[in-house]
Formats: sequence, structure tokens, C-alpha cells
Amino acid sequence: MKRILIMAMISLISLHGFSQEQIYKASKFSIRSDGKQDNTTSIQGAVDYIADQGGGTLEFSVGRYRTGAVELKSGVNIKLLEGAIIVGSTNIYSYKGKPGIFWAEGQRNIIIDGRGVFDGRGAELRGNEEEQKSLGHIPENHAIPALMSFKDCEGIVVKGIVLRNPATEDPILSGKTGVEVQDVSIE
Repeated sequence: MKRILIMAMISLISLHGFSQEQIYKASKFSIRSDGKQDNTTSIQGAVDYIADQGGGTLEFSVGRYRTGAVELKSGVNIKLLEGAIIVGSTNIYSYKGKPGIFWAEGQRNIIIDGRGVFDGRGAELRGNEEEQKSLGHIPENHAIPALMSFKDCEGIVVKGIVLRNPATEDPILSGKTGVEVQDVSIE
């Protein structure tokens, strides 16, 4: 009996060690897929929650998810299923001076992957920025956000997605350290 109990405990420990990563559906966080609602606060709340839980994947299904700047956290992955489109806001103030739509600084082990699209709506965003500069509301040296920006990060992987309409020449700002880009299309 003692031997069976020990074997059962070893099996449980082994299974726990191979447990699958937790997947969180975007819809569970009131993230709307209509392309109209600004989801910045909801997406940031989801990322923060998943980070507080020890990590996992935030999964976006078919739809258009409009957002401004979202700070990614260590261990929180983003999965864009086929038909999912992250749509950047065309309002320059939605980015609050941050360097990217999805950005991270000093974070590690983040994967952004899938078969979805990341659309920066670059021409419209640059137009809004120029208008705000001409009105004197933002300084002339104001930096426009990239699609993604990673600074002092490690273990970042971006794979399989389509990057469309970036506002910057380089859609992923990384300093080329700690970021691996695989099978990504840029349109």
C-alpha cells in the first residue's frame, strides 16, 4: 500500500511538471472585437492579470481589436488566431509617448505568435501626429510608435504573424538583442 501511495505521488508530481500553459480568451476580459471600441485598458488589464497569475497566453480569436500602447510583461504570451487583427489606434494620444503598440522594457520570455495580423494603420497615425504637431500640441521631435518595441529584454519571440501598415520604417524596435523573429510577413 505504501509503495502504491509513493508511486501515485510521483505520478502527480510528474504530471504537474508537464502541465499545459494556461490560455485566457480575450473575450473573458471584456476585450471587444468590433474594431471600434478602444481596448487599451482591457488588454492591459488582461496582461497584468495573467502576469499576476504567473504567466500564460492571452488568445485573440476572429475579430478586429483596436488598441493603443500595451505594456507586455514577463511570461505573458500573445496568440493571434487566424482572422484576429490587432488594430492600432490612429489617435497619437492613445500611446502616451510609449515606443510601440505592444512594448516591453526589461522583460523576458514573451511569445507573440499565431496566424493573425498586427495592423498599425501607419498612414492615419502619422497624419494625426502631424496635425497635432502643427497645432503645437506635441513637440516636433515626438517619436511615433512602432508596431512592437522591446528594450533590454530577453527571450522574446515573434513568429508566424503578419505585420501590416507600420508607422515606422522598422515595425519591430529591438536593438536586435533578445528578440527572435521567425516567419513574419511585413506588408
